[in-house]
Amino acid sequence: MRVVNLILDRFIWAGVVLACVALAGTSVIIVLEVILRNLFGATLYMAEEYSGYMVLAIFALGAAYAREKNALLTVDFLIKRLGNAARRRVEFVYGVISLGFCLALNWYVIQLLIKSIQRDMHASTELRTPLWIPQMLLPIGITLLCLVMLRKLFNPDPIEAGDPAAEILARETE
Repeated sequence: MRVVNLILDRFIWAGVVLACVALAGTSVIIVLEVILRNLFGATLYMAEEYSGYMVLAIFALGAAYAREKNALLTVDFLIKRLGNAARRRVEFVYGVISLGFCLALNWYVIQLLIKSIQRDMHASTELRTPLWIPQMLLPIGITLLCLVMLRKLFNPDPIEAGDPAAEILARETE
């Protein structure tokens, strides 16, 4: 299991590095577009299209890392008020529902990707980018997200000592 966790961690890290590269690329494209338009009256014909693809890459490749760090799909202000036993149950049920949703979403984006490849679909822009290229990031990213959720189901994060007032309130409401 340790090897599987290590491999998953490496894939998550690779995804977040690529998401950061996409963020930097988006910034460069937008800055170049602004400079070209304002100083030379010219444009990069690909700026809007490719910056949109990079936003997709940022989401798809960064979601697993965000979930791993508990920065995605959590409702901390409610869950932290629960006692430890209730909190574990709520986190497990929440994890199962979230995993189910992401698995369904993944199935649909894979179907979208397959149809785009079969129909040889291209963007309706001057560059005519094959749509399967940006769309392939979605199943990759959502699969990583599903794997992180699955890992968190069977190996949940330790419960941190929270705010003493919240712990007292949780004990009183149990």
